[in-house]
Amino acid sequence: MKLLRAEFENFRLLRDLEIRFANDPEKKLTVIRAANESGKTTILHALQWALYGEAALPGKGEGFRLHPIDWSASDSKRVPVVATVEFELTTYRRVSGDLRETRRRYRLVRSAFEEVDSTARRSASTVKLFALNETGATPIDAPEALINEELPPELREVFFTDGDRALSFIEADIAQSTKRERVQRAIRSLLGLGVIDDAIKHVRKSAAEVNKKAKQVGSGSELNGIASRLEAIENDSSELESGLEDAKQQFGAFDEKVDETDRKIAAALQKGDKETLQKDLDHAKREIKQLDDQLTLANKEHSALFRGRAVATDLLAPVLSRAYEKLEELHDQGKIPNTTIPVLQDRLSAEICICGETLAPSDPDGHKRREYIQKLIEDSERVDEIQEIITGLYYGAKPLQGGGSAWLEDYTKVVERRDGIKDLRNEAGRKFRALELQLDSLPDTDIQGLRETRRQYKDQRDRRLSKRSTIETQLTGLRRERDKLVVERDRLLREQKKGARILAELEVTQDVTRVLQSAYERITNEELHKVSDLMNSIFLEMIGADPEQGAIIRRAEISPEFDIIVYGPNDRTLNPDRDLNGASRRALTLAFILALTKVSEVEAPNVIDTPLGMTSGYVKRSILRTAIRESTQLILFLTHDEIAGCEEIIDDAAGVVFTLTNPAHYPKMLVNNPGVPERKVLRCECDHRSECQLCQRRADADVQLEMAS
Repeated sequence: MKLLRAEFENFRLLRDLEIRFANDPEKKLTVIRAANESGKTTILHALQWALYGEAALPGKGEGFRLHPIDWSASDSKRVPVVATVEFELTTYRRVSGDLRETRRRYRLVRSAFEEVDSTARRSASTVKLFALNETGATPIDAPEALINEELPPELREVFFTDGDRALSFIEADIAQSTKRERVQRAIRSLLGLGVIDDAIKHVRKSAAEVNKKAKQVGSGSELNGIASRLEAIENDSSELESGLEDAKQQFGAFDEKVDETDRKIAAALQKGDKETLQKDLDHAKREIKQLDDQLTLANKEHSALFRGRAVATDLLAPVLSRAYEKLEELHDQGKIPNTTIPVLQDRLSAEICICGETLAPSDPDGHKRREYIQKLIEDSERVDEIQEIITGLYYGAKPLQGGGSAWLEDYTKVVERRDGIKDLRNEAGRKFRALELQLDSLPDTDIQGLRETRRQYKDQRDRRLSKRSTIETQLTGLRRERDKLVVERDRLLREQKKGARILAELEVTQDVTRVLQSAYERITNEELHKVSDLMNSIFLEMIGADPEQGAIIRRAEISPEFDIIVYGPNDRTLNPDRDLNGASRRALTLAFILALTKVSEVEAPNVIDTPLGMTSGYVKRSILRTAIRESTQLILFLTHDEIAGCEEIIDDAAGVVFTLTNPAHYPKMLVNNPGVPERKVLRCECDHRSECQLCQRRADADVQLEMAS
């Protein structure tokens, strides 16, 4: 199959877009140049929807709106969504020894009606297929059968690849069994092994019919019971195998949903976790409150320093020191302190003089002495009051002398603590404002909701895994029982006169089954080795790895268990998710897709969105050259950055190049106003080296300068 033309109406950004694809064997590359948010992924979805229906849409179409997003729900109208794809099929047949080629063109039209409201309810899509000829278009019945035969649904991700999700065959985030089954289904489907599968199932049905004859031979006997049990086992096995396949598919689907949700969570977390940011913001508020309280206390403590004795003592220290010296001098001269009166009063109270004589009032001499001492006291009380003041000063100043004041030290500590708290408060304020700005800039993504969704998907996936394990255990038990019963049935048939013919028929079905299974395994192994070898060759060429020159990546292969494995030095296994860079991982997946298409000799398009993302330099150019060489029809959606450095390759290989533009990018990214008010993709004929009034974009430097201003 080769894609010739596509037309889309009301499919998201694709309101009325027509595109044509290159189909010249010498110029087989189609380049659709488009910046981000300019319809690349939308076209990829639209093509798959046209060919495969809702099952090819994200989430199998559930909750996936098709009509343009800027249509108002208040319009409450029912609009048609249409995708038309024209393609060509080439068949070959041998006539009289010559190989004759026949080309037929077809037009496929898929349409649905969708309500423009908050629910975006959509009718089931209808698909029509027409054979195109010189006289017109002839309707063809059962179009899905033709599409599924030419482009099997299992190979949708092989023919239509989103570069950002191109790692579905090797990514480490999904279960190993899921990766294996994807690789296995892709290989077996593209190699046509489904035909052998169907043949094996048909032979098993024939064997079941022959087994029913054995029941008639041994009616009511042991043979009848064994044959009946074998029939029941066959029916049970058929149901269990159907259930097993369903469990595998559902496990893979939920495993992919878990992986997809993980990517959404990771993308949201790269921009910022809103819940975590809100918690950080609340913590910052509490921190600011605590610092404000500490700053208030520090200010009070700072103020209190200027109300105490210590500040006065330190300020008056030069004057006080001279006064201390004078008081000490008076003290040394005995002029202070004035202790006469207290001593004399003490002697009167004790009634004994300093000299030892009595001062008792009853004694005549003592009485005379008391009167004399009393007179001395009265004379001393009349001494100049200045001496008393000086004495008070002397004793009052004692606590202020010696050791100096610690006020300056206390002041230094208080100020440093206050200034430190103030710096912390300012830093906390800046952090708070930054968090507010970051929180305001985040998209309205419910990360907690995504985590809950992931948990639900994981629970569903684990339930399918449990169901799968249970069914596999039951099937193993039934097969063992069947093998034992078959031996016993065949023994009993040999003992019956009428059993020989039935036994011969059973042996024929067993022989045919063995031949088919042997062919199935042989083709799988042989073709698997071919795909593996070619994948390795393409991969090493893409990344420029030469094992002879000591490259870290030595080889890649597909194991008999359908694992894609990469080896480093000394056959050390490399983990594609951790040990390979983004460019190598993308190259590995594209190498697998191209090798699979090449070995199968199927003529089919490779439609790839952003295949050169995460790549640069030699690897980018090598991936492009190799993909062009190995593909029969290559359709690439490339950004301007992906094209940079690959212009000459596109010059040589491209048969069709055009540009898509989103007018909503004016004026930030587009130089000129497209004059289109709607959100829609516009097409111009500019190639990878040119630009026009419609698609001319601002240089990165201009954008950065404008953002800075």
